[in-house]
Amino acid sequence: MSKSITILLSTTPYSFENTNTAAKIAEAALAKGHEVTIFASGDGVHNFTKDQKAKGIPNASEVFAKLIEKGLSVELCGTCLAFRGIKEDMQLNGANPSTLKKLFQITNKSDVFINIGM
Repeated sequence: MSKSITILLSTTPYSFENTNTAAKIAEAALAKGHEVTIFASGDGVHNFTKDQKAKGIPNASEVFAKLIEKGLSVELCGTCLAFRGIKEDMQLNGANPSTLKKLFQITNKSDVFINIGM
């Protein structure tokens, strides 16, 4: 039976293993046919910016772009984007500016909620 999984990601892509953990959980859940949403808050919005230059480690923008193609839903805290100066043209295609109200709605219908942060 398919489940709805929400992952709250609130840390930068390369400071911790959090990005890799969120991506691996999302990838495994999508492969099993589950509905997966990542809501990025705080510095987590940096995971979904275009043209990152990471080398020798998984490139967050490339990893998440591939997962979006596989059905990952991504919501980005709009206030967090504004505070960090991340404009729409800097965001990955398929990553949607969102609100905390939407986070509540997504979480409320989720079977599983995972908070990945500091």
